[in-house]
Amino acid sequence: MTFMLLWYFYRITCDLRRLQIRSLTMGGVILLRITGLFLFVFNSINAAPSVVVTPSTLTTVAGETVNINCVVTEKGDYSIFWVLDLDLSSNNIVLATTSSLTGYPRYSFTGNVANGESTLQITNVEDGDMGTYSCMVTSPDNDASKMVMASSVLTVGVLEAPSSGLQVDKSANLDFDTLTGGPSKGGENAMLSCKVTGGQPPPTVEWLRNGERMSEQTYAVDNGETEARVEWILTHLDSHANYTCRGDHPGWQKAQDFTYVDLNLVFSPVVSIAPAVQIIDVDQTAMFRCTALAIPEDSTYIWYYNNDEVTSENPRFNITSSGTVLVLKLVTNSDYGSSVTCEATNAEGSNNKTSIIQEPSKLIQRDIELKYLLAIIVGVVGFIFLLALIVSLCTWCTRSRRERRKNDPNRRDSYNLAERDGLNYDQFQGGAESRVDDYPNGGTSNPAAVTTDNVEVNVVEPSADPMYASVDKSKKGSIRSGSSSIEDNTHLSDTDTVPVVAPDDVVTNGDNQTGGHVLY
Repeated sequence: MTFMLLWYFYRITCDLRRLQIRSLTMGGVILLRITGLFLFVFNSINAAPSVVVTPSTLTTVAGETVNINCVVTEKGDYSIFWVLDLDLSSNNIVLATTSSLTGYPRYSFTGNVANGESTLQITNVEDGDMGTYSCMVTSPDNDASKMVMASSVLTVGVLEAPSSGLQVDKSANLDFDTLTGGPSKGGENAMLSCKVTGGQPPPTVEWLRNGERMSEQTYAVDNGETEARVEWILTHLDSHANYTCRGDHPGWQKAQDFTYVDLNLVFSPVVSIAPAVQIIDVDQTAMFRCTALAIPEDSTYIWYYNNDEVTSENPRFNITSSGTVLVLKLVTNSDYGSSVTCEATNAEGSNNKTSIIQEPSKLIQRDIELKYLLAIIVGVVGFIFLLALIVSLCTWCTRSRRERRKNDPNRRDSYNLAERDGLNYDQFQGGAESRVDDYPNGGTSNPAAVTTDNVEVNVVEPSADPMYASVDKSKKGSIRSGSSSIEDNTHLSDTDTVPVVAPDDVVTNGDNQTGGHVLY
């Protein structure tokens, strides 16, 4: 197979200058077809669409403008509709995602629907707009089992300002510089609460840590009180942090803030070790570095090898004066699979992290397998494309060569003669292949030895001059072109060379009976 591929490459290289541009076009077409096949396969395994509508609940007052957003992932050829279940309507209303809607002048849609984006906008909101707004995605065949939907609930009320401002609360263990008491401790549970009483629609309230919204918080409206509450476990991220409660309402002239400043926090060391996995060869030196984030910061470090404490008495190990770096000299096979642990301790406690010593080949075996698999896939795809390109190029090489022969004035008559006899020109040229003559006087299956009535003339390959043909065997006969004899009843000697005027010169006997064509 390798030899054949090399041979094909050689032939292609030789014939590239003679190829027509359509051969390259054929290669491009094949590449596009392969690409299309892959796109088809990938598209066929795409997941079903998913729908997200934001916000899930929306409260506003009459006269405002609201937007409800729908995002569809993996939309494909699915269609997007909006379904309205209004409180004052007994029937659901289905709206297509067009730019404007007849009968609903305050409703409009924006967004790139082809990319799965649709936003329903309602201007000058009225009480009758209250209800559930659902973004529905349907399949091309309208199969109900493939339908996906997500909803948002819209509430419309009368504007009423809150009866109170922000009311904040915190757990007792949170210590800020404005308050007295002991420091907060890492690992403990903490709580912050911010409430606003009254307000229509309900106010928005949220907690921020160092200006970023805290993901742990909850939002609730109960008995006329709106509360943002956050509960979490204190970590080093909370050290010296500022916590802000921010509230807003259309009835307020501006948003209101309250901030707890600079959390006083102590915590035990947060330890990290590098590298997490030590990949190293035999007889090399391994180095491990330990870092600890802690308050108080004066941490002490202890190293362990396979759970045994490492001391200065062991000549294989060296620990820096700070205790943060451990050096293992001359790694041996027995070290593979061993653990190296760093433990850091301060007044608040201790923590540790462990690194594993691994032989390179064992650690990267899985990665190598994945790389080999990827390489095989790429290789197979590339081979298929290359093979298709080679076949197309070789096909066009052959066609181009035949076209040149056909258009060669010295060969055109022979080519036409081959077409008349229903033969391939490659079989016909030079008399090298066997065939049965269909001329009036019969003939033989081998045109290289045409015989008629005791006259035998062997037609062989052309001589050096392409306008001559060689004949041997001394026989009485003649070779003529058309109706004019070149040699008439001449006794020819062995290997005489006689002129041949045209490709279809014929061999005849003395009675001018046709026996076969002279080919060259």
